[in-house]
Amino acid sequence: MRTIARAAALLLLFVPIQVRGEWKALGDMPQPARQGNALRFENAQAVVVITALSPEVIRLRVTPGREGRDHSYAVINRDFGDPGATVSIEPARSMISTSALRVSVQHAPFRVAFATSAGQSLDEDDPQRGTALTGTTIRVWKRLRDDEHIYALGEKNGPLDKRGWKLGGYSFTMWNSDTFGYDSSTDPIYVSVPFYIDLRKGVAYGIFLDNTFRSNFDIGHQTEGMLSFGAEGGALDYYFIYGPDPKKVIERYTALTGRMPLPPLWSLGYHQCRYSYYPEKKVRFIADNFRERRIPADAIWLDIHYQDSYKPFTWDRQRFPDPARMIGDLRKEGFRTITIVDPHPKKEVGYAPYDSGLAGDHFVKNPDGSIYEAPVWPSQADKNPGPSVFPDFSKPAARAWWGGLYAGLLNAGVAGIWNDMNEPAIFDVPSGTMPLDVRHENEGAPTDHREIHNVYGMLMTRSTYEGLLKLRPNERPFILSRASYAGGQRYSALWPGDNTSDWAHLRGSIPLLLGMGLSGFPFVGSDIGGFVEAPSAELFTRWLQAGVFYPFMRTHTMFGSPDQEPWSYGTAHEALNRRAIELRYQLLPYIYSVMREAAESGIPAMRPLMLEYPDDEQTYGNNDQFLFGSDLLIAPVLWEGATQREVYLPAGDWYDYWSGEHFTGGKRIVVPVTLASIPIFVRGGAFVFGQPVVQHTGEMPGSLNVDVFPSSTSERWLYEDTGNGFEYQRGVFARRRFLSRKEPSGLVIEIGAPDGSYRPQPRPMLITVRSQAESARVSVGGVSLSRVADLEKVERGWTARDGSLMIKLPDRFERVEIRIEDGARP
Repeated sequence: MRTIARAAALLLLFVPIQVRGEWKALGDMPQPARQGNALRFENAQAVVVITALSPEVIRLRVTPGREGRDHSYAVINRDFGDPGATVSIEPARSMISTSALRVSVQHAPFRVAFATSAGQSLDEDDPQRGTALTGTTIRVWKRLRDDEHIYALGEKNGPLDKRGWKLGGYSFTMWNSDTFGYDSSTDPIYVSVPFYIDLRKGVAYGIFLDNTFRSNFDIGHQTEGMLSFGAEGGALDYYFIYGPDPKKVIERYTALTGRMPLPPLWSLGYHQCRYSYYPEKKVRFIADNFRERRIPADAIWLDIHYQDSYKPFTWDRQRFPDPARMIGDLRKEGFRTITIVDPHPKKEVGYAPYDSGLAGDHFVKNPDGSIYEAPVWPSQADKNPGPSVFPDFSKPAARAWWGGLYAGLLNAGVAGIWNDMNEPAIFDVPSGTMPLDVRHENEGAPTDHREIHNVYGMLMTRSTYEGLLKLRPNERPFILSRASYAGGQRYSALWPGDNTSDWAHLRGSIPLLLGMGLSGFPFVGSDIGGFVEAPSAELFTRWLQAGVFYPFMRTHTMFGSPDQEPWSYGTAHEALNRRAIELRYQLLPYIYSVMREAAESGIPAMRPLMLEYPDDEQTYGNNDQFLFGSDLLIAPVLWEGATQREVYLPAGDWYDYWSGEHFTGGKRIVVPVTLASIPIFVRGGAFVFGQPVVQHTGEMPGSLNVDVFPSSTSERWLYEDTGNGFEYQRGVFARRRFLSRKEPSGLVIEIGAPDGSYRPQPRPMLITVRSQAESARVSVGGVSLSRVADLEKVERGWTARDGSLMIKLPDRFERVEIRIEDGARP
């Protein structure tokens, strides 16, 4: 949500770090001292410490001048056990070796090279430039070969592969920015994650620059064949993270910076939002329409117009006279209510957040010690407008204070919190943010905004997450944020802000969200339909179809735009939109299992093809299709008026999700599409877990549907729990292995007994084996099942229809072996 006034100015503010003076090389280093698994170098310009944290993770920290505090808002874990490193020091060169890596350090001039333990070169400093400083800015230049591909870098527009067209490269800046109506060329936008993945011939490594100052990454843009990065202050503190599989890079990166907590099940349903739904009558109208029209939904969102004069933690009692009653009534209908809370309480004596924040010394200050004030939404209020003050979220006491302020909203029944405007955004100034000299406490080491700006939003979400967890310790917090930094996945989901209702933004949402997932943020989704302006009926339907497979699925639109609900485009489109949302709910058992995997491993739910197929160079630049989990290949229709869709299928067996048609991969195919089409292909060997359509997650669990797409041998896992709370951390979950294998006599399906103590209510299980038209015999535990005409009328049995074989059983959460013998029925 933003005004348009500053949009054009913002586009001009952010350019790559430029030389402010003459670069001064880091120079020669004397022989280092060994410190355990580390080498320590020091000369007149800097201290350099290179440390083996694990066999695959190396930390290199260049601190200009003397060593200062070793502090990180992003990294929460550096203890990976004994790295098993050996260290050698010679007059001209030193080396750290592990079972996976060899780090070679040339002393004069100082240069670092990373290779595998077998000697395969991975990354090395440019021999001419290496590391250099100018003023407070520090930067390193590295070799970039023609066949290297660069991914991640957080929330960035443009292609998935940041190498650029014809090796032309890109330059990306890390500086969280309020960019209303941005386009594909806008950089930076709202989130900064200074982490990239390098992939070359199937071998991957990552580099994470842990520096919160404004930083920049140049991917062969300024100088062909050279990748450089650096920051305008602080240390050049980076982690080299070896795979060689790119999944392993992400796992190790998120072991450093933390992983997404398992979200509540309801947050994976469909969300409806706009700027703004008010008054109460309008909110109830929206809820009633979803239920009357039988369009599933789980959440309705309230933007700033629910507040009294846009003041956080208040209600406009004219528009919402009894919030608790309204929220309670919505909850009975299966809706959660989510409210926006921005980080700019109004300066107003008698307004409790201002009074208590002033008393607790919790606000950001000017250099002279006075409290910093600036115009944001409260300055635009119809009644008694005025400036805002801003919590200093780098101060632990301020985070605790702000987190406690959510009590009133939670007591009214609010289920989730939406943190917006936390770049932080400021009105009526060219920079769009706080002056760089305002002061922050910085957890005991006071500093200015240059250092805190990029983590301000993340620290706000930390305050919100910790506050909600303290206030409701038995509920999983749900927070959505616009701004964040590396490690912010520990606290919130993200959405990439104020996109535009056009086909280019729909197409651009795919690589943008994939890049966020590669950067450690698996719970992401763009505003469906676009926020700025209004989509056509066709664009909204196509966007909703793609959004079925956004991890976070929400429609949102700006103030004054036309209605943007699923029924807003006529009855034909309403039916198509209903069907898309129904598909989301049918696949929720699969989606929840994939999100559990993301919470455990850091591997994103929404995956670029190169993540699963790093040896296939045809996947390296694929921007318009993706995998959800390891098994569903999604090829959404992204062009207006399309009648066909080209799809690349990597090597292996693939099935059309809808028809069951089998394809051999390693090639491109063209499929016809209509407005109803959502092209989905399933990897051979998959088990796709589903359920009948429900209107909200409160109606789960119903029957369990298991679609089997046979391959030679495969196994998959289904994860279930109560959907909220933390009992799953104490073993109250059910995790089951599903295995299939082909034998000479036919297909065998094994369902393991579950790990964990969770058991849903009694239910049937419907197993559908795709491309299995007939069978001579189906047995369960050696006992033949009867073939029946209508599975709805029996507790157990099997039938064949439309090229698939269907088996129905009671789901008793015990080990089951099913044998499907080949051959036509006599």
